[in-house]
Amino acid sequence: MIHRSGTPRVQRRGLAFAAATAAGMTAAALAIPAAHAQSPSAASAPRSYSITSGTVHGYPYPDDTPASSFIDADGTFYTQQSHSLYGPAGSRTWRFYTGTNFDDAKPDQELNKAVNPDNPLDRNGDTTWRCNNSPTGLEATYAPNRNGYSQKNFCDLVGVWVDPDTGDWYGIVHNEFTPQPFGDGLHYDSLDYAVSTDQGHTWTIKDHIITSPHSTERGDTAGYPGKTYDYGDGDPRLLVDFHSGYFYVYYGSRVVNKPGGTGPYRVGYAHVARAPIAKKMAPDSWHKFYDGAWDQPGVGGLESDLVPVDQNPNGYLAPSQEYDPQNPGSTGQQLAAGTMQPKSPLFLTNVAWDAYLQEYIGEPEQPAVNGGQTRGPLPLYATDDLGTQQWHRVGTVDNYEEKAWYRWMVDSGAASWQGVVGKTFRSYCSISCSSSDGEWVNLTIDSSNRPKAPVQPGTDYRITSGSGRTLAQSGSSDQLMTVGATAHTPRAAWRFTDNGDGSYTIVNASSGEALGVGTTPADRAWETQPTAAAIPTDGPSVGQQWFLEAEVTTPVSQGATQPTGSYRLVNRYSGLVLSLSPGAQGRSVATTPYRDWASGTHNPADQSLGLTRW
Repeated sequence: MIHRSGTPRVQRRGLAFAAATAAGMTAAALAIPAAHAQSPSAASAPRSYSITSGTVHGYPYPDDTPASSFIDADGTFYTQQSHSLYGPAGSRTWRFYTGTNFDDAKPDQELNKAVNPDNPLDRNGDTTWRCNNSPTGLEATYAPNRNGYSQKNFCDLVGVWVDPDTGDWYGIVHNEFTPQPFGDGLHYDSLDYAVSTDQGHTWTIKDHIITSPHSTERGDTAGYPGKTYDYGDGDPRLLVDFHSGYFYVYYGSRVVNKPGGTGPYRVGYAHVARAPIAKKMAPDSWHKFYDGAWDQPGVGGLESDLVPVDQNPNGYLAPSQEYDPQNPGSTGQQLAAGTMQPKSPLFLTNVAWDAYLQEYIGEPEQPAVNGGQTRGPLPLYATDDLGTQQWHRVGTVDNYEEKAWYRWMVDSGAASWQGVVGKTFRSYCSISCSSSDGEWVNLTIDSSNRPKAPVQPGTDYRITSGSGRTLAQSGSSDQLMTVGATAHTPRAAWRFTDNGDGSYTIVNASSGEALGVGTTPADRAWETQPTAAAIPTDGPSVGQQWFLEAEVTTPVSQGATQPTGSYRLVNRYSGLVLSLSPGAQGRSVATTPYRDWASGTHNPADQSLGLTRW
């Protein structure tokens, strides 16, 4: 939740939820040579990039958070956003939308109107009770004057993941609590997590996961003896990263002047924390990135300010440069004296893995000029390794100017999920976009010196899981099966065709038919059995396209990622992973949710695939 130029949220709620008006507006395609400082972790020659943007389309549901999309166990697509307005009569709601994808999603009235049967005050459509009685809400205190801030905690759901073991929905909760801690106009921030065991109808906010290293007590002059205070950790951007097996949350903190201070009203810093997906967001599984390592706890731990490597070759500020509440002076005075660093260019970055570039792409908040009053070109950054956080500049989309509060990226193939994108992807915007409050535009990023593809055209490969099963097509049917790792049936030979956008079509060398799933919502359901089918005359369907994700291990004690030599095949339509198990014929091949932990009959080795030449 970002409020520019000190405008109270209660005064701008009409703006925040206005319908987008830019549908069909054309932005001319433009190729842009990008400045680039090579990441020290990259061994190849420095890359150059070109960025092309397309037509601006309207997005009908802008809200006070970025949208988070996810696909449920039965293949149903959902997206979710929230807002929590400050005024006594202000709307406070967790909203859900459903449909085939982003293009046709509509409000899910059942979820949006859901009420906890054990507590009629606890509702998705009015989260006032839920926020005030959450772990953070119970610790928070009301503002001295409740006209501006009517509640002691305002909380938004920002980012949802579905547990493949139970089907429960997990989400990140952004809290804005203890308003006006020094009689000023702001509040503190922190992050909790919530769980729904009934597919979003009711929620329990469980515990803290990421909190400030500084005090969040009202009027704490011992913690903040000077003219400033740190308002905490908030505005999360969740990445569920198949590549490394971690949840990553990018979040921000701000340093604020106490009443009477001079200079900038607040200065923003960029941070990141992570937790193994297998730990399901448990509080003790979160660790912050600090001084090049991941050894600080999420709750109360120290945190580095992330900056691009062209500003600091480490990719983060030295501990001595971080904000110190004991330093005298206002933000403006400290910036002038060099005892406080300016706003990070990576502030509030949303991140996706770009399968074409083989890098993570980051879209930070646009560093708008003139105090945030003027739009500017959208900036883009990249890194090949989230373990080290070495972000280098890709460039800017110079013909697409905005000052967006919330952005997210969606793969253009199925227009339904966010964690992995191809060469061309949708960049969505909510609030203060190029010409409206809700829109998206296709961006295409090309690059020289991309990593060499792990598979070669015209070469037959055996696809074998870590559990020792090899993918094969049955005799004269489209059914798939697994055979032993050493079997030499011609039906177990597969050829990878590069689609030129980061995805592959995988064709059986004997039949000429392609591995894939259908393109109805039911084909996104967990345990869907793929088939081998003819490729349509106009090219492979999105269900016949696969992202080849190299597996990496990331020791928490080190931070450097290392390839394991195996891969996951992620279906572009469903976001599910190809699984080869020793099960019965026809059921031994399935698309299942990502997991790197054993659960019931599911063995993570079934998804870990080795590719060997035939």
